[in-house]
Amino acid sequence: MLDIAQASRAGSEVTPAAQALWTSASPLAITDRAKQVAVREDPAHGRAYVKQVDVLVAQWSRSPELLVSTKSMVSSFRNNLPNRFEESYGDAKNLRGRYPLAAMGFLFVLRSTVLEEQGTFERAVDMLRKLRDEPDVYDATGVVLAEWSDESFNGVRLRQDVVPPDLDTGCFLATLVERVLERTPVDMHVEVRERREHGESPLTEGP
Repeated sequence: MLDIAQASRAGSEVTPAAQALWTSASPLAITDRAKQVAVREDPAHGRAYVKQVDVLVAQWSRSPELLVSTKSMVSSFRNNLPNRFEESYGDAKNLRGRYPLAAMGFLFVLRSTVLEEQGTFERAVDMLRKLRDEPDVYDATGVVLAEWSDESFNGVRLRQDVVPPDLDTGCFLATLVERVLERTPVDMHVEVRERREHGESPLTEGP
């Protein structure tokens, strides 16, 4: 689980450091307020079936407020892409049916060799945009394009240069933060609201 303040350190702009946290799946830091934040594996109970999600933000008094699912694909892109679309669409409907007010995101990690298959990356982009077109699917979708060499591995490079702006990790994170704030009372996530508005609020954090 993750305190939502981690994703909004600089107002509406999400910093590169925050993006790196989400894309590297490293342990998440606890905020100064020391809210109870834990990295653990807990399934989310959907409307039709139990689903393991990768990022879950919740409090006992509020239930899940943010759910993020991720999938990756490193080969056989053209053959596997329709299956990923079907799985992701079904997962979104299942979770949205149980948590209609939760902010929901889907992050797709692709190896950059997808660019070698003519038209396949464009199909993936179209799929990701369609996964957020309806009100009962995802609020935000994004793609991470990772590049590395099998012959002489020297780390992983993120190909942000070919990712459309509406699907990059900055837009993805900012949209999720906005949806959480839109769907909660003003006395919830007070610290995040103060950071976004660059000022102090007279409110104290609600239950």
